[in-house]
Amino acid sequence: MKTTFFLIIYLIAMQVDAQSSIQLLDTTIDYDKAQRSCIQVNLDPEPQTLKNAWRDYLKDNYDFKLKGIGFLSNKDLLSAEAITINQISSNVMDFYTHIVEDENGSEMKVFVRHGYDIYINKENYPDEYNALREILESFIKYYLPKYYEGKINDTEKRVNELTKERNDLKNNIDNNSNKIEKLKNEIKQKEEALIANKTQLEIKEKKLIKRKEKLERIRIQLRKYSKK
Repeated sequence: MKTTFFLIIYLIAMQVDAQSSIQLLDTTIDYDKAQRSCIQVNLDPEPQTLKNAWRDYLKDNYDFKLKGIGFLSNKDLLSAEAITINQISSNVMDFYTHIVEDENGSEMKVFVRHGYDIYINKENYPDEYNALREILESFIKYYLPKYYEGKINDTEKRVNELTKERNDLKNNIDNNSNKIEKLKNEIKQKEEALIANKTQLEIKEKKLIKRKEKLERIRIQLRKYSKK
């Protein structure tokens, strides 16, 4: 039994480690009838949550607002056209972000162009491309720890609720144990509820361990980014 338990924990840890790697990839996106250079990152938050966080971050730090996400709007492609981001360039630019769901959370691609058909890329505009990459990295460093801390807090709250519920169920069973014949049906229901609670509690406790480990891995990786 113990061997099986530790095997399950090991497999969960391996899965967390595989999913917690954050890589900013130099890739392309099909846009306006051509392949355009972009920076891609895959993150755990679901698309709408990620879009809102990215929009708010850019508004707070770079004073422009992405269109395509908001009241009654949830597009895959978010855009801000004819803007200036001095951290990238003093020239006017169009800023795009494509966010869609993937198997773990979201696939996020960011790309920029100067006017018609002039897209910044690693080869022709290395300084501007690296500046765009730094903006995305800064967002990840700011947002992901907050995201995982929120998930951990939610899970801890649910664990506490389930623990209290379990204790209450146990107490009810103990208090009614002297009235077995009269309360037989009620005890049976409480026992069934206790079994269901135990299963939920085990799942949530494992999820809490997983998310805490994941947050630590993310923090370690982000510290590596900051040293670059």
